[in-house]
Amino acid sequence: METPEAIHVLVAEDDEELLDLIRRVLSEEGYRVICAGDGTAAMSILEDGEFDLVLTDIRMPGPDGMAVLRQAISRRLHQPVILMTAFGSIESAVQAMREGAYHYLTKPFDIEDLVEVVGGAARHVRCAGDLPADDGRPHLPIIFRSRVMSELLAMARDVAGSTATVLVAGSSGTGKELLARAIHRLSARRTESFVAVDCNAIPETLLESELFGHRRGAFSGAVSDKAGIIEQAEGGTLFLDEVGNLSPPVQAKLLRFLQERSFRRVGDPSERPVNVRLVSASNQDLQALVQKGAFRDDLYYRLSVIHLKIPDLKDRREDITPLVYHFIRKFNASYQVEGIRPDALDLLVDFQWPGNVRQLENVIERAVILRKAGLIQPRDLPDEIMGGHAAGEAGGRSLEETERRYIQQLLEECGGNQSRVARILGINRRTLYRKLRKTGGDG
Repeated sequence: METPEAIHVLVAEDDEELLDLIRRVLSEEGYRVICAGDGTAAMSILEDGEFDLVLTDIRMPGPDGMAVLRQAISRRLHQPVILMTAFGSIESAVQAMREGAYHYLTKPFDIEDLVEVVGGAARHVRCAGDLPADDGRPHLPIIFRSRVMSELLAMARDVAGSTATVLVAGSSGTGKELLARAIHRLSARRTESFVAVDCNAIPETLLESELFGHRRGAFSGAVSDKAGIIEQAEGGTLFLDEVGNLSPPVQAKLLRFLQERSFRRVGDPSERPVNVRLVSASNQDLQALVQKGAFRDDLYYRLSVIHLKIPDLKDRREDITPLVYHFIRKFNASYQVEGIRPDALDLLVDFQWPGNVRQLENVIERAVILRKAGLIQPRDLPDEIMGGHAAGEAGGRSLEETERRYIQQLLEECGGNQSRVARILGINRRTLYRKLRKTGGDG
């Protein structure tokens, strides 16, 4: 029975019996299903409507499933696309995952497996849909496909409705402010101001006045009363970035503000109440600073009622591919870059990214400008990413290495269930066991 919150699914399959079976099964599970009998029909339906997720055969008359995949994610990046094929191979599976597929099913597959995979994609969609875009369409401002980021966003969604202070930890360039904005947009304060302050960008001598405001004559140059940033955030969310750099006097005053929910302007004896939700962030280990005596322990505990940690990009490599395509589209307004060659994408996925997402964004901007049209090539990437790859050697991983990595990825996604991995790969468990032994994986 379809519900008002039903997930809209486009199913593209040229086998009429299988198409009807999938339609009936997913409809019974509560999904709203639209069917297409070939690639042309699927592309037309995608052009005319919005779908939460897409389930498509790879080999169909007209445009194939890879073309459907590319059109789907070009229209809506966080939209999961699940590919099906009776001609499964490691190579095509890797290519599908490389280009942004959410999952890959090899025919014949168990209906229970299909329902489980679609259910996981639906949970991804619901997590994304809880963040309303400025234009009212469901849209997730954080690009991700990894499980760790999905869990992080789910936690952010759960805490957004509270008034608790949130501390976002993470290395530089991981997207701490983006997560803070997501929390604000999920909260009841979404119609009020989100005010961001980089504590590194304001001189220490001025930071207290900038945050809390000042009274005329409070210090040299204070020629009139001035409201501080906290007052500007009234009713909304105040985001303090790099809070670990606050001086001891400002730490003390911030602690009092959090305890009393009121403050004093510099030079003003009167208290001013304010209704502000505080989200702070730091790329430093605040607990280590507390142990060194460089940060107040009582302020730390006030700031970290909810503690969210964004992992480094190298620890969530599944997010690199969708981020690459996102940044290509972002910087492609004046160019005709169509995508990226697989060998160039492999180099990006293998890189350690010390500067995290911010560094990846800069690399893709540079590559789009250099390439201007066609596919981004390995030579369009900086030398530190090329590493030891000569121009003629940047052909990507060997097939054996590609197979090993993909099998390990599937084992992680399937929780170590080798029977399920074997079904996805279209091989028996004995063959999978031999491959694991050969590649040094768990047997």
